[in-house]
Amino acid sequence: MKILHTSDWHIGSTFYGKKRYREYNNFFAWLHNFIQENQIDILLISGDIFDTALPGNTAQEQYYSFLIGLQKTSCKHVIITAGNHDSPSFLTAPKNLLKSLNIHVIGTISQPADEQSYDEIIGINENNEEIIILAVPFLRERDLQTISITDDYDTRAEKIVQAIKNYYAKLTQTALAMKKEKSLLLAMGHLAIAGSVLEEEGERELYIGSLAQISAAIFPKEIDYVALGHIHSAQKIANCEHIRYAGSPLAMSFSEKSSAKKMILLETGNELKIQEIQIPEFQKTLKISGDLAIIRKKIEELKTLDTSVWLEVEYKGEEEFNLKDILYECIKNSKIEILKFKNQNLLNKYAYQESTEKNLEDLTPDTIFENILINSPYAEKNKQALLACYHEILSQLQEEDSNE
Repeated sequence: MKILHTSDWHIGSTFYGKKRYREYNNFFAWLHNFIQENQIDILLISGDIFDTALPGNTAQEQYYSFLIGLQKTSCKHVIITAGNHDSPSFLTAPKNLLKSLNIHVIGTISQPADEQSYDEIIGINENNEEIIILAVPFLRERDLQTISITDDYDTRAEKIVQAIKNYYAKLTQTALAMKKEKSLLLAMGHLAIAGSVLEEEGERELYIGSLAQISAAIFPKEIDYVALGHIHSAQKIANCEHIRYAGSPLAMSFSEKSSAKKMILLETGNELKIQEIQIPEFQKTLKISGDLAIIRKKIEELKTLDTSVWLEVEYKGEEEFNLKDILYECIKNSKIEILKFKNQNLLNKYAYQESTEKNLEDLTPDTIFENILINSPYAEKNKQALLACYHEILSQLQEEDSNE
């Protein structure tokens, strides 16, 4: 059996203000062909299907058109879990209809009276093989019943980690009681695990205060492969071949250009084979930096490609002049667009104004709030208390499902 692990599609996302419908159309066409040509049996999508809780009509059309198109391929089963960007109720609204097409959508965890009836435990039999998949979506605090609103910041973080570990352990034990001796056990998840390489931009901490505390040890040793989502760069965790992030198929920021976009292909047999599959770049994005002469030279080189290029330009020269006007003249009548601009000279000169000099897309709510606290007259103890309150409010806002 062949299983394809992907995640973090973020359908409907924009790239520094640019719509990406063409990129997504090209990605879905390529993915459809890959699945058919390589005779993929199962597709796993580990969260953040859409970029927002209420995706637009075009994003929805692209999503459903792709899923319906899979019916004409070798892919017999699709397992979709919600991420922190997704609305669980929106994602699962057509759940019963999709299930008739062997497309399983898990938006939130179930609370069955009978432990054998977890929606998250999905058994698949194909080609005389059995695979059991623990389809775990993004876990919100309200899903983890051991968390108390009265707990202090550190205690709540510890309880979150323990509750996640207990949940995977419970699902695993239930699945083991169901599985045959040689059946594979796979798990999905949408969370940040300690040791994962975070990109400079694009990902948000999922659990207050706990990002560095959730270790790969939360996954029971009986699980043969863990298909993770949330981190946008493909990577294995804790030097474990079987615990992996697939990463996003499209770059979500210029900083994600540090690594090629990939998917993970699993092939069953005498042993589980794991292979990284590189995804083509459907829109060229590039960061260039240096003084004016270097930047001009690189732009002229890009012009010769005669293809669409989205640029981040970081100026590191010492001269002071109207740099933007000069650069826009350089790209005139070309297919190059400058979507992000940094003048490192000004940033260094006015370092004390760093938070206001940065581009808006560089700032996160955490950065802004922490900068305010640093410059506030409050005692350090009070600052930590305010920070804990802030994280609690932000966490509650992220957990709200606007469709409920």
